[in-house]
Amino acid sequence: MPVELRGAGRSSRQVRNFGTPDNLDAGAIIACEVVTPGGNWSSYPAHKHDEATATESALEEIYYFEIAAGPQGQPGLGLMRTSSSPGHPIEVTEEVHDRDVVLVPYGWHGPAVAAPGHTMYYLNVMAGPPRPGQTADGGERAWLITDHPDQTWIRATWADQEVDPRLTGEGS
Repeated sequence: MPVELRGAGRSSRQVRNFGTPDNLDAGAIIACEVVTPGGNWSSYPAHKHDEATATESALEEIYYFEIAAGPQGQPGLGLMRTSSSPGHPIEVTEEVHDRDVVLVPYGWHGPAVAAPGHTMYYLNVMAGPPRPGQTADGGERAWLITDHPDQTWIRATWADQEVDPRLTGEGS
């Protein structure tokens, strides 16, 4: 399974690309797993994929979370944010716990934040209509996103930061 270390510093996370367009023929579904060490931000910068354009895919998304317990079994927690994008009003900031599910029908989503001391795992499952000019049965599966314009600058800071050493880059 292709594994990548994405981001750097406190935006480091491990992405297991088992069901992404380049790795699996799964019809309209796109899926991946993300591991975010405690105290780190993931799905950041916030991004969207709610328009079918040449540069963006219209995909609804489901996040399924597993949050590690603390050293004496204390319940873990994290945060997940979804906010309005043009033509799509939504404002949700949700505390997430182990085995919670969050639906992102549209809008800017991210960050997903792992509380310090609690590693966060989430499964992303996305699907949507074919892109313009494609048929429902043979449409291209594409995961095209648009970064939130107020946050995209953060990507440029990663070049000067190390990836979180708690991440191995291995698929286990």
